[in-house]
Amino acid sequence: MKKRRIFALLMLVVMSMTFFISCKSKGDSTQQPDKPGTTEGATKAPAQEGGEGTGEAVLPELPNNTLSITVNTANFGTDAQGTAVQEEWQRMMEEYLGCKLDITWNMTPWQDFRTNEAVLLQSGDIPDVSTYSQGTLVNEYGADGVVLDISKYTQYMKYYPEFIKSTNGGEKYVFNENGSSYYFMDGFVNPENIEGAQSFTAFAYRFDLLEKFNLKPATTLDEFTKLCADIKELIDKGEIDAKYVMSNSDKNYAFYRGFVGIFHTWDTTYWNGEKWSFGPIEDNFREMLKYINSLYAAGYIDPEFGTDDGATATEKAVKGSNVIQPTLWAGMPRMWNTQSTVDGMKWGLAFLPENATYGTPWKWGSRQPGKSLSNSMGIIISADTEYPEWVVKMIDYQYSDEMIEMMNWGIKDETYTVDASGDHKFADVILNAEDPVQAAANYGIMSSSACRTGIPFTPLTFEAMTEQIPTEPWWNPTDGYYEGKYWHESGKIGGPASVSPFDRPPVLNLTDKQATEKAELTTTCELFARENALKFITGEMDINDDAAWQKYVDGVKSQVSDFDGKLQMMQDGSDLSSIGK
Repeated sequence: MKKRRIFALLMLVVMSMTFFISCKSKGDSTQQPDKPGTTEGATKAPAQEGGEGTGEAVLPELPNNTLSITVNTANFGTDAQGTAVQEEWQRMMEEYLGCKLDITWNMTPWQDFRTNEAVLLQSGDIPDVSTYSQGTLVNEYGADGVVLDISKYTQYMKYYPEFIKSTNGGEKYVFNENGSSYYFMDGFVNPENIEGAQSFTAFAYRFDLLEKFNLKPATTLDEFTKLCADIKELIDKGEIDAKYVMSNSDKNYAFYRGFVGIFHTWDTTYWNGEKWSFGPIEDNFREMLKYINSLYAAGYIDPEFGTDDGATATEKAVKGSNVIQPTLWAGMPRMWNTQSTVDGMKWGLAFLPENATYGTPWKWGSRQPGKSLSNSMGIIISADTEYPEWVVKMIDYQYSDEMIEMMNWGIKDETYTVDASGDHKFADVILNAEDPVQAAANYGIMSSSACRTGIPFTPLTFEAMTEQIPTEPWWNPTDGYYEGKYWHESGKIGGPASVSPFDRPPVLNLTDKQATEKAELTTTCELFARENALKFITGEMDINDDAAWQKYVDGVKSQVSDFDGKLQMMQDGSDLSSIGK
């Protein structure tokens, strides 16, 4: 039983790590001249429904009133076919369209699907409809005529435009500069406008030890420094059975990632509120490295923080080797508590401590309020599909309130209930299950993320997603110690001021070549920065030496040709009027 619970918690952590953050750059193409939101050039055919004077878009006649298509999608752990939600999706979709659906489903395990996705696009032979997860790469194949330009079929969209309108950047975010758009973007529904984030927004502390010694999580950086000193003293006296004050949760995530928001910087290319910048060469970033180096020099940080993989770091956490983890994913404290062999161990979370110089810490990955779209994933349609009008209308219906509700919550009065105020709640058959996430997946409930029904990716609702996630121990100065959920607490405690400008950047219009250059700068320079920032933290390189710092900055810039020119390219490609719209 315990193994199953541990497996479920591991899955939650893995699931949280697979939530993709929006890719903010957009490729450019020149083939389609139409403007976004227009219907000029859209394919029209004899009416099967609607007609002159009805205000409805006409649809071509279908043989035997049946839409026959092939769909490529992924298996996310639990097969969607045969589930209650998938069957209800088919029923609702046929009722809405007024035709029969004859769908051939090609299902592939998610990892294999992603591996083969680009190859399939390159072949030019794609099915009628396909799940898609390669961001703006699709623009290249749309321009080549492989993928359907859905901007030509906006008259068959009733629900998707509402998501476009409410997304940060609106039409400028969704449509390319020439008006084209080659995929339905992944959606998210956040009705309570909770701008919470997923990870790197809180430090983890051993609550059991803090309470035992009358200590509290830090709310300011000065408090954090003092807390580290107090814990180190208790370790040295033998009163706390630990080796170091803190360590990392995985070498694959730079230790400083937990600190960047405190210093209002970032660990890669980002929009800093005024311009595009490469965080690891900013003065703020250097100031952060100076601070972390002081923690290392004081003996607070495990020297193996940069070499421990996830398994080793987890083993140390559950055996009590350290007391603080500054860099971690949501779900990890609960997993550590479950796996622990130390009696009374209680890992918990507290929002990032505030640096008096910068104010409220920035958090990474803040959700947009209301309805929004993300261009990292979505659904593509083959340019050769026989009935694009029908297919567009079908996919558009997945963005309707009734379809979103059903796919995220399941079958009313069976898997969820709605109270008089309209609040949704999963039924006991889900919440009281040994593994609520898997119980939801067995029904085909899409918000479980372990099973994605319909044609992924379809809009996920914040409420349904978070209700299945178990609580974790939290602390804040007002409520003290309590149980909370990462997404909720990070939004509530951090507030609007904690939303990083990186999460609300201007729309970035780049050509395919420019987008590649941006990606090259980000990837290559970030790798160099990580390797050398580690040396600054450990003292192998002197972070207080201006010459050493300048040599490092020059080294970062030397990783690509014309580093400054590429940042200026991004600045020139930014539509500043799209910020906050």
